[in-house]
Amino acid sequence: MKLKTTSFLFALLLSTSFGVNAQQTHTCRHVNPDTEALKNIKSLLAHSQKSTDLKIIPVVFHVLHQNGSENISQAQVWDELQNLNEDFQRMNADTTLVTAPFDTIKGKANFEFRLATIAPNGNPTDGIDRIFSPLTNVGDETAMINAWDSHKYVNIWVVRQTIPGVFGFTSNPLTSLNSCNQGIVILNESVGSIGTGNTSLRHILTHEMGQYFGLFHTCGNQDLGESCNYSDGIIDTPISKGNSFCNLSVNSCDDTDDAASFAYWGFDPRDNIENFMELSYCQRMFTNGQVDLMRSVVESPLYSRDQLWTPANLNATGTAGATPPVAEVAPNSNFSILSNNNNSNPFTYGMICAGDDVQFSTENGLTPFGTTFYSWSFPGGNPATSPLEDPIVTYANPGYYNVTLTATGPHGSTTTTRNAMIYVSGSWPEFTGPTVQDFNTSGNFWQSQNMQDDSGYFQHIANGGMQNTGCFLLGNHYEADTTEPCYLADARQINGSKDNLISPAFDLSTSTGITISFDYAYGSAAVPDSATEVLKVYYSRDCGETWVQKKMISDTALITAFAAQNSMYLPAQNQWKQVSFPFTTTSTDTKTRFKFEFIASNFSNNLYIDNFVIDGVLGISDSELSGISIFPNPSQKGGTIGISGLSGSKADLTIRDIQGKLVYQKELSGSDLQLNTDLKSGCYLIEVTQKGSKFLTRLIID
Repeated sequence: MKLKTTSFLFALLLSTSFGVNAQQTHTCRHVNPDTEALKNIKSLLAHSQKSTDLKIIPVVFHVLHQNGSENISQAQVWDELQNLNEDFQRMNADTTLVTAPFDTIKGKANFEFRLATIAPNGNPTDGIDRIFSPLTNVGDETAMINAWDSHKYVNIWVVRQTIPGVFGFTSNPLTSLNSCNQGIVILNESVGSIGTGNTSLRHILTHEMGQYFGLFHTCGNQDLGESCNYSDGIIDTPISKGNSFCNLSVNSCDDTDDAASFAYWGFDPRDNIENFMELSYCQRMFTNGQVDLMRSVVESPLYSRDQLWTPANLNATGTAGATPPVAEVAPNSNFSILSNNNNSNPFTYGMICAGDDVQFSTENGLTPFGTTFYSWSFPGGNPATSPLEDPIVTYANPGYYNVTLTATGPHGSTTTTRNAMIYVSGSWPEFTGPTVQDFNTSGNFWQSQNMQDDSGYFQHIANGGMQNTGCFLLGNHYEADTTEPCYLADARQINGSKDNLISPAFDLSTSTGITISFDYAYGSAAVPDSATEVLKVYYSRDCGETWVQKKMISDTALITAFAAQNSMYLPAQNQWKQVSFPFTTTSTDTKTRFKFEFIASNFSNNLYIDNFVIDGVLGISDSELSGISIFPNPSQKGGTIGISGLSGSKADLTIRDIQGKLVYQKELSGSDLQLNTDLKSGCYLIEVTQKGSKFLTRLIID
């Protein structure tokens, strides 16, 4: 693969049939060669001191997670660190399998990577920075958050997903000295060989670390099989087209055509398929030339790596000493909800019915600190306190409840409180349908769930709705701080984040012909081919313990305003859309809730939701209103409105505008009526009542 100018993407495409130990096919992406980098390599190697002393390198693992398996354990990190150190000290067990002629040039970098025990702020650390973030689902450069000073630490970000087909990537100091992305992003399956780690991927971080210290692919960073015209700049790695397999007899290029290579070898060697910088699945070695380059880079003042191993920095990061220091940190007091009523996915907020259970879970199983003592506080719960690691708590009464955990270990204690973490629903509904939630004056018991605890979440605002009245706003607009040296001008860094807006409980058990509708406006900077944001609508009949998806709007169908990028999106009148869907009621719909779930992209701007309407008929099943209909709908301004299906006794008709103002009222009689209302263009709510039954629907006047 060719030399790159920004960041290298280590793509790993799985074969059509494989298991955990199956062979993997590696590919790389095409980037034009950088002749300046080759020139720098030549200069570095020409002036190499060929030192061999031990270089201790402080590292920090930033584990981005959402309480899933991607929140890997401390043991898995330790396992990877052992793999990494074995590879860089030529102690990996499979190094003895290296075949001739490369068995005589196996290099020993003599780097020892150690987890930092002192954080940049001077506090003790175990070298693992756990960050709850949706960016774990993205895994591109925007995931490189909370970076520690790259002159003092090697930053490694562990994520759940990366760019499709990519298991890890980094930047090479010979082509990119941008201090904003100095570090490595890697998939959690590529970390270690225990936990979520995959044994067949154990050398991925070695490969990435090699690039972090100046190495390129043995194929010169070209596309696999492309050409013999590219070089990695290392004299003892034969010219190669690159290999994604382990045929040790392959000789893809004639080294006699390259004067420098032939002068070194004196013959045409086969490809060094077992090299850590190859793309095969049998990587086992660095060459002496590669080791010389890495040590030259780490000792050079030109490439921001020369402070890492200095005695002053080792003392500052807590990595000095003959043996790796032991972290003396207090246990983690973070926690989540493990389950409620058999929901096994960890989550941040809980909604249950009165009298139901919630199980909580700590994160200390990920980090062994010796004996840890737990002290839970559950105001309003039973038990009210607990010393257990994963207690189960019952809540009898409706309301919001806080939860607090204090975790104490040999090196101190930490405390975490989550306010309003549990919502217990009452046995009664807040509203009876059909109904209109216009949000003009308040949120009417609607709940916002800020799943990432960030600055963007659903909130009720007094202006900004369809008629510039009240509505709900999800503020996704991101104002980049251009004074920061590493700001991303357009990235909002929220890709994959979720926010929920949950309705009050509605009694729909005696309603028929139900249609749910709402208005929304959404702005995005995405172009049609890159739109990935999603809005989903769910319903729950069990107080929000389980949700059933009813509607999904995604990609370009969701966006009402493109190019909404450089400022906070405020929708124009013609940028609102109405969405509706039928809802079949049952006798169990005595306290049914609805939920909006928005999944953002890095292009997301603001989302507005207004006028949540439950159309239909309220009353007994043989109500005289059950066959009523309004036509045409939409209607034309100044035209007539037809009402059919009305039978029996008289009924009362009211028409209100979307702000709730009464604009028409009439007593109806007869089965088929024509009304001249002289309504202006807009959205209206028609209500017909008769003998305790109610019919409610929207009317659009064009």
